[in-house]
Amino acid sequence: MRLFGTMGAETSFREEDFFGREEELSTLTRAALEGSRGIGSSFMIYGPPNIGKTSLLLKLAKTLGTSGGGDGIPRPFPLYFSFSQILSHPLALSQHFLQEFLSQLLRFLGDARPSAFDPATMCDRLASFGVTGCSEVLAAHTRCTAEGDGLSALVNALSFPFSASGELFYPVFLFDDFQYTGKLQGVPEGAMLSILRPYIKSGHFPMFLSGSSPGRVTAALKREGLFGTFQMIEVGGLSTDASVRLWGYLCERRRVDIPAPLLPRASERLGGIPAYQRMLVEEIFFRSAKVPDAVTLENLYAVSVTEGKLNRYWREFFENTFPDRARRGRAIRFLKRVLCDRFPLDTVEGAVSLMGVSEEEGEAILSALEFKGLLKADLDQVTFVGDPVLADFLYWAFERGVLGKGTSQVAAAIVQARLFHTAPEPGQGGDHARRVAIVKELMRKWDLREVPLLLFDFGKFREKFGGKGLLEVVIGMEGEAVRVRLPKVSSVSTGYRASRGAPRFDFDLVAYGFLEGDFSEENLVIWAVDAAVEKNLGARAVEHFENRCRLLALEKGLPPDRLRKWMLIDETADPAAVDLASRYGIHLSHPTQLRLFLNLFGLEELEREPGPARSPGPEAPRAGKTVEYELILPIKADSEVVAARVAEEVAAFAAVDADTVDRIKMAIIEACINAFEHSASESGKVRLRYLLSSDRIELFVQDDGKGFRSGTPEESKKNRGWGLKLIRELVDDVEIVTGPDGTVVHMVTHLGGDPANPGTVRQGRGGPASSGER
Repeated sequence: MRLFGTMGAETSFREEDFFGREEELSTLTRAALEGSRGIGSSFMIYGPPNIGKTSLLLKLAKTLGTSGGGDGIPRPFPLYFSFSQILSHPLALSQHFLQEFLSQLLRFLGDARPSAFDPATMCDRLASFGVTGCSEVLAAHTRCTAEGDGLSALVNALSFPFSASGELFYPVFLFDDFQYTGKLQGVPEGAMLSILRPYIKSGHFPMFLSGSSPGRVTAALKREGLFGTFQMIEVGGLSTDASVRLWGYLCERRRVDIPAPLLPRASERLGGIPAYQRMLVEEIFFRSAKVPDAVTLENLYAVSVTEGKLNRYWREFFENTFPDRARRGRAIRFLKRVLCDRFPLDTVEGAVSLMGVSEEEGEAILSALEFKGLLKADLDQVTFVGDPVLADFLYWAFERGVLGKGTSQVAAAIVQARLFHTAPEPGQGGDHARRVAIVKELMRKWDLREVPLLLFDFGKFREKFGGKGLLEVVIGMEGEAVRVRLPKVSSVSTGYRASRGAPRFDFDLVAYGFLEGDFSEENLVIWAVDAAVEKNLGARAVEHFENRCRLLALEKGLPPDRLRKWMLIDETADPAAVDLASRYGIHLSHPTQLRLFLNLFGLEELEREPGPARSPGPEAPRAGKTVEYELILPIKADSEVVAARVAEEVAAFAAVDADTVDRIKMAIIEACINAFEHSASESGKVRLRYLLSSDRIELFVQDDGKGFRSGTPEESKKNRGWGLKLIRELVDDVEIVTGPDGTVVHMVTHLGGDPANPGTVRQGRGGPASSGER
């Protein structure tokens, strides 16, 4: 709770409520204490709303308040001020700032809090402690107020604390909710930092800014040339240990009994956010509820998020952020798709498109969400906050407000989804990878075969063969008349790179295939495949898969009949999930169906994850020997997948790891697309050469057209492909030669050691993908 202005903010904070954050608190305390030697560090503290940034600043203020000086060393004076509840006029802000500064400084020096704000009396009291200049500042502020000069009054008020320090103390500035300084009337955005700039650049005053909208603040810092001066600290949820200790404290204070084994689960459920923990404990207390088991805990949580304290918190949040009901509804529907359904988005353009509104309104909604800390924007890239409670609230808001479902129905759905979404059992991760690898091998062998359609329809398969033995099922399948023709798969790989500039693996498998065996755009079909990790497939997982498929179809420009969607069930599926999959046209296959599928293609004895696929032919090249392949492709849409398949087979000779294979394939695809779109080749063909030696793979893409230049404005306007800039990020070396005979793009991926130093092991692009890349 934050009081008007910041008067009394310290009294609303209780140190005993503060848990965790030891590392952040230690770093900030050390930096603040350096101010006694005239060394002032600057920090920007950011994180989602309600994560605990204010508590961290107030805890720091308490810690510094007990730090003694002595021996001629001044004491740190922590000046905490929150901009979130100020009046928007600069005159009002300057008045509140002076009030807070004078009041907090007097209490710091040992004086009692005055009963009313009397500036003259306060100045007299400060003079008795040796703090001079107060009367002159007040007189100047009075003149500015009389003249209506809010900006000058603000400069006058903010400058006072810097000149008031001396041998007794030095100020440590704790400015909370700093993004609100951009909303002052009649004052240019960033003016606050312009006022503070000389003091920050001096390097003598410790300064800590906090806010939920780092993009706005950092943009202002960059304009003022201060970005390099600040260190960034991101505040997230508490660690499990700290969160469990907070549960213990809250439960003891409210005499609520939650079994200790449930506390880590409860922490994970709420994202380790202290404010949520307090709200849920209060909910349990006021309902006089008992929590004997996980099911009861999940039910109480669902009640809170659909009609209790957690619900009221987020309802007020959105009502304050979007006073207009229609815009609030659009924002909630948009966030529900992103956070609850996990619709993969990372660009402003994609976000506005998903909203289905005008560009102006879409950007206004995104701006409001960014200001409140629900997303971060960097140029045209956006990332959204990961908050499990907010996701469940958005699910409730959509189901209740749009679909008209009752609160109890939504709460039951939240509980059911959570209970079925259990952590993987030991070894389950490896089993999932093995299933994906088996299906990958299976799809490679399809080759226009016809199979019973029942292999893809779990609902009808269960209805017809439920409770029957395997032999009876096999005999029954042989008589199935309804069959489906499978495509000739030219490329099947793990995942799909959906974002520009960073890897995103949104499917377990994506396969490119062609009907009738003709590699033409008209016959192209794409299969998106997911292997469920939950033992009981739920409707929300199906909804999530469908959303990702829609994005894939949108980005590839695929009509509905050219995208096949296939989900592999682990053990069973909810009836609601089966019905939803049928409605969306998603194929569902049970392990029994998959076993029959493998049997049809002679893969029934495949008991372990297959190694890298290898084409028949020569062994991997020995030192000094080079294997060369050539391929000529017509300039037709999606012919690049054939080039990628050949590159995959070439890389398999050298036993290249899967990540490097994916990069090589993506690079060859992008080079082919560039050649198709920019060459204007008269022959209508592109020539490819693949050279494999013991230490490198070389790829050549040659066209006989006019060629192109990297980095041209034309490249940024393409609707597909990554372009040459990102090809350079996918492979180690790129050389582009354009002449009268066309253009050659020469790409090199080094194998094993650093090409500049053969005795070293490569790091970065050439090695296994880092955690940030996968």
